[in-house]
Amino acid sequence: MKICVVCRNISGDYKGSFEFDQALALKEYGHDVYVLSLDLRSIRRRRRLGVNIDTYKGITIMKCSVPVGAVNPKLFDFIGCRAFARAYRKLNEIAGGFDLVNPHFIDISYITLYALRELLKERVPVAATEHSSRINLDREEISETDFARGEYLYKNADRVIAVSGALAEKIKRNFGVDCEVVYNVFDGGIFDGKKRNHEDDDNFTFVSAGNLLPNKRMDLLIRSFAKAFPSETHTRLYIFGDGPEGKRLENLVSELGLDERVFLPGRKSRDMLAEFYEDADVFALVSKRETFGVAYVEAMASGMPVLTCRSGGPEDFVTPETGIIAESDEESIASAMKKLKANRSAFDDDYIKEYARRICGGEAIAKQLTDIYEKMI
Repeated sequence: MKICVVCRNISGDYKGSFEFDQALALKEYGHDVYVLSLDLRSIRRRRRLGVNIDTYKGITIMKCSVPVGAVNPKLFDFIGCRAFARAYRKLNEIAGGFDLVNPHFIDISYITLYALRELLKERVPVAATEHSSRINLDREEISETDFARGEYLYKNADRVIAVSGALAEKIKRNFGVDCEVVYNVFDGGIFDGKKRNHEDDDNFTFVSAGNLLPNKRMDLLIRSFAKAFPSETHTRLYIFGDGPEGKRLENLVSELGLDERVFLPGRKSRDMLAEFYEDADVFALVSKRETFGVAYVEAMASGMPVLTCRSGGPEDFVTPETGIIAESDEESIASAMKKLKANRSAFDDDYIKEYARRICGGEAIAKQLTDIYEKMI
């Protein structure tokens, strides 16, 4: 099957992109996959502008970069649609036509579908994959711009795919459209579950990773850690990531007297995270909302049980055998942290690794998508 995956801006090393990870999984499953990266960030994001072609791991990637940025939404969509149409014509000619187009995220998916149907008059089947936290909301919380985009996109796409059951329910409730549910894929080449050492009973490491934003509630995690382990010097917490909350979190660590036990090393590459995970004990992330939560799956693929709160996505896949789902208060989270430390040996690392691959490995996700695509075609 010849598939065009449409995504947002994509990094130069092709790491850290849900969309490219999925495109690669489809390629390895046997499909002929092309990627169209539509980069509409502002001119402040330095990169090569225009339409450029690259090839990586056997996938042809067309990068269409137009400096738009935070303009009026109508102008954003107008420019985006025309940029997409220009790039798609070229990529479609190179590929010799596509059997199916699969765009990701509401902005890019709306632009893709509108440009295909209204500008190019293309009837190629479109499966739109939704990840956006801006849609994982109650109706009154969704902006009018996103609601208008969703009304057109979800009702006119041939299939809508949500990355969690909770997101699928929101789309059904707010837009009246049924969704297929396919989880995000994780990079099994990086998070490969190497054997980890738990023989040192004196040291115990909790780890978290995510953007340092209010939604991730790293402050709640730090306070809960302080409550759970007020004086256990060999129990530590590492929080990887950066963002506007960074300085406030550093101040909180100092205020709580945790400078020797709670560390914020900043953002690290996925390779570096995977290496750190080999010796960590438990992954903890207590976000307010998650459309899916690939960070949990990457940790599970490394053999760690996880701690989460009820936030949408993780409830789909975190089980008593793979972690704990706590309530969103310090007492509950602290209690869960103590329980995970006390009962760490009861969790089977190999089972957790295999479970992650079974639900989110490249082959599993590619098979699910192939089944959906075949029904569409």
